[in-house]
Amino acid sequence: MGTTYDAVIIGAGIGGLSCGTLLAKEGLRVLICEQALKPGGYCVNFMRNGFTFAPAVHYLNEFGPDGQMHEAFQILGLPPEIEFCPQDPQRRIITPHFHLTLSTDIDRFEGDLIRLFPKEELSIHAYIGEWKRLVKSIEGLPLKSLEVISLKERFQLLHKVIKVPQLLRYRGKTGQEVLDSFFKDPLLKYLLSFGARKGSSILHCASPIMWAIKGNVYYIKDKGVEALPQLFLRYYKAYGGEISFNTLVKKIVIEKGKARGVQIEGGEEIQSRYVISNGDGHATFHDLIGKHLLPDRFIRKLQKKEVSAPIFTVYLGVDLDLTQMGFDGALVHYYPAMSKNPWEEKNVEGFDIEKGKMAIRMDSIKNPMLAPMGTHTVAIAAFAPYELFTDGANINPHYTEIKEEMAQKIIGITERVIPGLSSHIMVRDASTPLTYERETLNMHGATMGWYLSAQEFSRIRSQKTPIANLYQAGHWTFPGGGIPMVIISGINAAKLVLKGMKKFTTQSCMGNMF
Repeated sequence: MGTTYDAVIIGAGIGGLSCGTLLAKEGLRVLICEQALKPGGYCVNFMRNGFTFAPAVHYLNEFGPDGQMHEAFQILGLPPEIEFCPQDPQRRIITPHFHLTLSTDIDRFEGDLIRLFPKEELSIHAYIGEWKRLVKSIEGLPLKSLEVISLKERFQLLHKVIKVPQLLRYRGKTGQEVLDSFFKDPLLKYLLSFGARKGSSILHCASPIMWAIKGNVYYIKDKGVEALPQLFLRYYKAYGGEISFNTLVKKIVIEKGKARGVQIEGGEEIQSRYVISNGDGHATFHDLIGKHLLPDRFIRKLQKKEVSAPIFTVYLGVDLDLTQMGFDGALVHYYPAMSKNPWEEKNVEGFDIEKGKMAIRMDSIKNPMLAPMGTHTVAIAAFAPYELFTDGANINPHYTEIKEEMAQKIIGITERVIPGLSSHIMVRDASTPLTYERETLNMHGATMGWYLSAQEFSRIRSQKTPIANLYQAGHWTFPGGGIPMVIISGINAAKLVLKGMKKFTTQSCMGNMF
């Protein structure tokens, strides 16, 4: 590859693809190095005997006609050829005691909560009302990186933010603090935590309610989530971008404090003016750069960070008529045991899968192309500690038995929601946190990058790094996890490069949202 590029991007996840697409569209010479054999990162499908599964993406936000991604596609020059279909109802919440539906009819959800917890009526009304007001207040609020906008735009953004009192009121507040201030009933607090871990921001707990109020949950017809990276890649190449699959970056080349390219497996060096890491945040700094080249203060802050919770997922192809059984394709949140302490530490000591939340997807109900006629897909995800599958630095010698035991237990628990499930399995597979780590190189199989505690959530994070000309994109940096957020991160990273090269154009800077 003896070419000098304007930019080399590490990783063809959605963040890397969005960054590369904008840079290539603006006429830069760009190379994406991807360790896997196809693009997408977590935004992929895989097949087993005619059944198609998505390993990580549960739903998509901001892809409606008035969503932020409409503008993102315009900035990237992508046509509106993917059919994004609204998913409503969005969630079914099932517990041993009751069933709830979360849909765009948020007043119905509020009424159902009041029926179940009549003593909390005033508090429930106040809590739901708080998020209704917030959704209305932030409508049209831009999600711009401060690093790519002018001083005038910063003041304009600040002026808009201070007009949203909830953002200031809940900045740095945990879900536990806010739910405790509204409610007394521990089961209601458990329900409204939506399975968030201890220390999580209240905005993490409230986001399902906010999405329901806005009607902001979508799915992709026909191909499923893999249609996104395929579209990005097609236009990235059409704009002149290059991509090299099965290419593992081993080192970021640094000269005099500035990124100058990458070294790939085998020793070859590829020169570039800029490097964008769309890969794991820990590996980027510890492995690809090395602590000796980074400021001590930066390393200390990095060492304090936690990764987002890993998951264990079981994939099933079944010969059950799920629609006849009353399922409609909404994401099912199943709580096998309603705990009176929603903030129990979710770690390996005393781990009990019965005490957590399970997310059950039946994607083929809305998208019949994902399964053979007369059959359906079922994917069940649950939190599982990474340490359960490792023995120090090595794979647990009982890994296979632990994986099998957990898969069987998850299927057994899910059978309380889908009766007869275990007797109708045609295809079965499973992913442990180690599977996710191996396939995507995300540390501990993290599916949302760094864990954003309430304090982290409130901080303004940078996509710049201590190394000049090295930027980050993806879910390990601003603005965070989720497909829309990583697309925005990719656009922001591209704008940092364009700004550095003084190649901003009207088209690349356009956009009210970011």
